[in-house]
Amino acid sequence: MRLHRFTHFGSAALTFGCLAALTAGCEGGQTGDLSGGHPDGNETGSLGGCEEHKQKLAGFDTQTDAGTAEEMLAYAEKSFDAPITWKTARQGQSWAVGPESGQGVIHVDVARGASAYALTYTAKPNNSGLDIGVICPPSQLGVEAHITVTTDGGALAESFDTLLRTSAPGVATFSVPLDLQKVSGELSVTSTNPHAKLVQAGLDATLIDAGMTGSIGGLEQVEGGEVASASAAVLAIWPDSEACAGGEGIGLPVETAVLGVTGTETLSSVATSTPAPITWKDGSQTTIEVGIDSLGDGCFAVSKLPLELDGGPGVTYPVTIALHSADSRLDGQYAGQVVVSGSGSQRRVVASANLMLDVEDVAKSGFKSVSVPDGSDGVGLQIDSHLSGGEASGSVRLFAIVNPPCLTNPEPPMSTPGGGMSVPGCAGQTQTQLETASWGG
Repeated sequence: MRLHRFTHFGSAALTFGCLAALTAGCEGGQTGDLSGGHPDGNETGSLGGCEEHKQKLAGFDTQTDAGTAEEMLAYAEKSFDAPITWKTARQGQSWAVGPESGQGVIHVDVARGASAYALTYTAKPNNSGLDIGVICPPSQLGVEAHITVTTDGGALAESFDTLLRTSAPGVATFSVPLDLQKVSGELSVTSTNPHAKLVQAGLDATLIDAGMTGSIGGLEQVEGGEVASASAAVLAIWPDSEACAGGEGIGLPVETAVLGVTGTETLSSVATSTPAPITWKDGSQTTIEVGIDSLGDGCFAVSKLPLELDGGPGVTYPVTIALHSADSRLDGQYAGQVVVSGSGSQRRVVASANLMLDVEDVAKSGFKSVSVPDGSDGVGLQIDSHLSGGEASGSVRLFAIVNPPCLTNPEPPMSTPGGGMSVPGCAGQTQTQLETASWGG
């Protein structure tokens, strides 16, 4: 088996590299100079399972794969304000944050530093004897910056030098560790559990022209003898947008451009501009029209997963997907989402909708005259449309579901302590394809 180790930026990313070990070498630092500067401008540093290589650029107008420093600073070098929500501990956790609680306001001021760097990453040599594949961050542009972070309630009054980083146009990020014993503000974290403490505390932020988003968090570590457990602790997020369901991210109107494209253009890219030819399961041919309409603001956020796992900056738009075939076999509208990630040649756009129905409600799938096999437990509909090479393609699939007896009539647990189920396993659902068609591609 080949294991994969992810290395990425941000306090949440420390969870990937350090959660299992919980070693002191993974814990945070303190407010101050966090830029990692080197006298000759070139440096090799450490980032989890990867080495970071810094090459000083000749100037802020020097072009890199991620643009120039001046292009980044055009949207990032300013003052940002956002509502901040101070969180409470999840069930089973014992931490509490103070002195602020509930809603407040956070301010971030960004001023340029002296230098910019081309950042590249390579996997560290593996001497463990295990076959471990390391996924490192993509090449990035790094710009030295002086950043001030304050909150109206006094929890934060921090100032530090660090690197703004970008790998996508119009998106800059920074991440700094927080030593809760040395912060300049009044931020404190207490616990009702004497065996618990917060470790690897840090602040992450993402800056775009339309605003900023970010979080403060760490790991709640609980020690019990020779065993230690840890769970993610989110102390605060901003701006707590409704479009992002209370999570990290910025709500953006569909007309706003992000990652170089407006939401309106993105939705159009996975619809059909003209009726597209399709072939049904029985071999009959017709055409289909695919329409996609916005249902509200999109959520811009930066996933801390690697790009290879659809991480990085992206936007999710709530939409209605309308399908109409010329032969009237299919005519329906479905609530779904459009997800865009990456930019340029790495841009990925996927529209999708999923619908589960009782057998007697099969007409709500939008399909006409569908016969569902006897004994079916339900009906599912899946819609997928994506953009690849500038062309939209997609598919629609209707299928009947039969659940195995171990799900519909599960056996009672064994009577012995910790006995679990009385059968060794449970087979998955059986799906019978009722109708299918694809377009484009």
